[in-house]
Amino acid sequence: MTDTHVVSALKEKRIQVASQIEALQGQLRKAVIDLDHVEAALRLFDPDIVIGKLSPRKVAPVLYDHKGDTGRVILDTLRNAMRPLSTAQVCEAVMKARNLDTDDKALCRLMMKRTVANLKHWQAKRGLIRSMPGVGQQLLWEVVR
Repeated sequence: MTDTHVVSALKEKRIQVASQIEALQGQLRKAVIDLDHVEAALRLFDPDIVIGKLSPRKVAPVLYDHKGDTGRVILDTLRNAMRPLSTAQVCEAVMKARNLDTDDKALCRLMMKRTVANLKHWQAKRGLIRSMPGVGQQLLWEVVR
């Protein structure tokens, strides 16, 4: 006996995913046509141009965070630390745990903002961690024991 609720939900999900694929294929088709037009215009203004040497830019990775992943990494890092850690050290641990490029300055700034927001959340709303003054304006973080 089939569960009609499950079957109807799966059918609806299949329709949703198939529609999304069709929409993305349409966007890709439009982008290819636009690229062809730009290349044709380039050839009008520079007939000797070698289009193959114009490589595409790197697209920044989408930094999805599955619910609570960053918070878990932060708490695990602080629990395993033998001493209070600076915000930068916690941020570096988060980036390494998520296999992000720690040499990318823009990405480091973004992840630092996210890490600080997470730290403040765990401090103010949950009371699981505390901060203390460090060197200069730096804050040090540790788990409340």
